[in-house]
Amino acid sequence: MNLRAALGGGLLALACIAGLAASAVAGPLDELPLNRWKDLRETERYQLEIAEKYFREQNWKVALAEYEKFLTLHEKSTGAPYAQLKWALCQVHLRKLNTAIKEGFKSVVDYWPDSPEATSAAYFIGSTCKDMADLKLAKKAYADVLVKHPKHLVAVLAKVDLADIARVENDTPRRVALWKELTFETDRKDGALPYCQNASVGLATHFFYEGNFADGLKALATTYSPEQLPYHLLYYSQGGISQLTGDPKTKAQGEKVADQAVAFIREKVPTDLKVEAVRAVAKTYEFYIADLQMAARRPDKAREAYDQMLIKYGAEDDILGRLAQWFKTQSKRDEARQTYARYKNQVDGLYQIAYSWREQQNYDSEATVYRELTIKDTGKDANRWQGSLGHALRDGGKYKEAIAAYRLWDSFPDTYWHMAICHRALGEFKEALALFSQVASEPSWTPQALLQIGYTYEQAKEKEKAIRSLQLVCKKFPKTGQASEAHAHLQNVYKITATLGGAKDE
Repeated sequence: MNLRAALGGGLLALACIAGLAASAVAGPLDELPLNRWKDLRETERYQLEIAEKYFREQNWKVALAEYEKFLTLHEKSTGAPYAQLKWALCQVHLRKLNTAIKEGFKSVVDYWPDSPEATSAAYFIGSTCKDMADLKLAKKAYADVLVKHPKHLVAVLAKVDLADIARVENDTPRRVALWKELTFETDRKDGALPYCQNASVGLATHFFYEGNFADGLKALATTYSPEQLPYHLLYYSQGGISQLTGDPKTKAQGEKVADQAVAFIREKVPTDLKVEAVRAVAKTYEFYIADLQMAARRPDKAREAYDQMLIKYGAEDDILGRLAQWFKTQSKRDEARQTYARYKNQVDGLYQIAYSWREQQNYDSEATVYRELTIKDTGKDANRWQGSLGHALRDGGKYKEAIAAYRLWDSFPDTYWHMAICHRALGEFKEALALFSQVASEPSWTPQALLQIGYTYEQAKEKEKAIRSLQLVCKKFPKTGQASEAHAHLQNVYKITATLGGAKDE
C-alpha cells in the first residue's frame, strides 16, 4: 500500500480541522482593538457599533449597508479601513467573492497600505481565492503574505491554508515542509498556538504512518508535556501502527514503531506504587501498552500485558474489565463473563455479564442476570435493574412476563409506556390505549403518546380513530418531530394531505 495515499484517509479529518481553522479565522484579524475604538469620534463609534451588531447577528445584508454608510459618512475616519474590511467580509458571507476581493480587500490594501487591516486583507484575499477553488491565485496571495508579513499571525494562517492546498493537490512533501515550519520554527504567540499545535499533530501522525517513530515523538513533544505525552503518543500512533502492520510489506515497520512506543511508555511507568494517585498513573500507562499491542495486531502480547498487571496489582476490577474486553475481541465471550464474575464489585460484574448477553441478543440469559440483580442489589440502583429486567423480557418476546416486571418498576411514565408497547404486541389494544392515554397526561410525553395511540388504533383496524389521533398530533404539536412523522404517515398510508400542520420549521 502507498503510505502517502493512506494519509488522504488517515489524516483527512485532521487536515480539515487545520484548514478550516485558518479559512474561518476571526478574532484578531477582524476585530477593532479597544484603543482604536477610543480614537473614533462619538458619531463614528455609534455608526460602527450599529454595523457590528448586525455583523454579530450574521445579518450580512444589513451589516453590509451599515458599513457602507459608515464609509460614506466618515471616509477619512481612522475606522475607515476597518469598515472596508468588514464590508468585504460581509460580501464573502453573501458569497459575492469576486466583489469581496476586488472592491473590498484590495481597496483596503491600496488605500490604507500601512493599516493593520491591510495585513488582514492580504490574508483574506488568499483565503477567499481558496474558497473559490482558485488555488493558483490563492497560493500567489499567500506567498505575498509570507514575504511581506513573515512574523505576523497572517503568515501562520497562510501556511496552514497552504498545507491544506498541498493536501488537495496531493503534494505531501510540501505539506510536510509547511508542518515542520509551523511545528519547529514558528513562535507560538499572538494567536498562533492552536495552529502550530495542529501542525505538530499532523506532522507526528504523518511520521507514524511512515514508520518514523523518533520524528513523530519529537513533533508531539513540542505540544505536549512529558506527563501528557504517553496518552497522545498512543492516540496519534495507533492508526499508523495498525495501518502498517495490516500490510505484509510494512508489517515489520509497524511492529518496530509499536515496540518503540511501548518502550517509551514503559520507561514512564512509575515504580513507587504506595501512593494511590501514582499507582493509578502506572496502571493507565500499562493499559496504553496493551492498547498499542492490539493496534499492532498482537493480541497475545496484549493478553500478556493484562496478565502481568493482574500479578503486579492484583485482581482489580478495572484490569479485569480490560481483560474481559480483550476476551470479547477474541470472540471468547464465555471467558469474558467468567472474568466479570471475578469483580470485587459484584453488582458491576453482574451488570457487565447482563450487557454481554444483550450484545449477543440472548435476552433470556440477560433476564436471568437481571433477576439476580434485583435480589442482590437493594441499593440506589435496585429500581434500575427492575426496568432492565422488563426490557430484557420484552426484547425476548416474553411480553406477559415483561408487563409483570414493569409493574414493579417505579418510573412513571416510562413504566406505562413500555407496558403499553407490550400490550399492543399481544394484541391487547384496549389496555395499550388506556396506558398510552395516561402517558399523554405528562406534557413532555404528550406528542409521542398521541402518535402511538394513532398507531395502536391502526393496528386495531380502527381506521377513523387512527386518522383522528394522527391529525391531532399535527394540529396540537405542529413543530415537533412526532407531527412530521404523523404528517408523513397520513400522506403515505391514508393519502390525506390536509393535516392542519405537521411539517417542521425549515
